Amino acid sequence: MKRHRRLIILFCFLLLLVFIALNAPGFLLYSSDYKKTDAIIILLGPDFKARQKEANALSKRGMADYLIIPAYHKAYGILAESKEKKLIPYLNSPGFNNNKVSSYPTFYEDTHIEIIEAQKVMSFLGLTSAIFVSSPYHMRRVKLIAGKVFDVGKGDLYFVPTRYEKAPKNFWELSSVEWRKVRREYSKIIWFYLYTTWSQYHRVDS
Repeated sequence: MKRHRRLIILFCFLLLLVFIALNAPGFLLYSSDYKKTDAIIILLGPDFKARQKEANALSKRGMADYLIIPAYHKAYGILAESKEKKLIPYLNSPGFNNNKVSSYPTFYEDTHIEIIEAQKVMSFLGLTSAIFVSSPYHMRRVKLIAGKVFDVGKGDLYFVPTRYEKAPKNFWELSSVEWRKVRREYSKIIWFYLYTTWSQYHRVDS
């Protein structure tokens, strides 16, 4: 009887592993509907050109008044008529570094810092809504981190993966490179939950 029960438990565990493997890529492929916002935020990555191409397409459609690249410490105002972008030298402003922001958590990783920096720029410019642009497999983690950094009750946040980067949903379509991306994202999500649980962290208020 005990052996039979162990076999059932093992079988259920294997089914769970299969279920996770089947759905792992699709869970990461998060996106949302969106409308015109104050800012488009591009997050850095090895496929930055694909992300930038998506952000430029959104800006040309008039979906935001500002374009922010937090990793490069740059913000651009999007001119309404021409849809051209004009660099805003916000880092040179005396008030920027004195802007009220929280300190970084004790542990963090690059995307977390980028989103904190994006919130800092938005707070300084008086912006409350944003479209986040990144790679398709990156979007679930971006949403989780943004929910931690931003006060979602004070503005609208939208999430748009670039359409210019391949990201299959079905596990059998993934290449070895894409599987590495998926595994890396899950490891970073777990790490994010671990360090935000145990490190001191305060949300940056607009």
